[in-house]
Amino acid sequence: MISNPVDPRVSRPHIDVQDYFELRSWAKRFGVTAGDVRRAVSRVGDAPKDVETYLAYERMGAGVQPPGSARW
Repeated sequence: MISNPVDPRVSRPHIDVQDYFELRSWAKRFGVTAGDVRRAVSRVGDAPKDVETYLAYERMGAGVQPPGSARW
């Protein structure tokens, strides 16, 4: 019997664009503006790794879809 189950929706890291300070923190970490992070989240979801990959491709101006991104 599991005594303390972990809810995967709560435990996975995600970017909360509604939290101003968290959004600014992620923007600083990625070296972009908060608006860039907000746009990336709307395109690829709130997983930090997906957002980081999207921003890297966008910064390179590759114009190609990042691997594993269904919605771009």
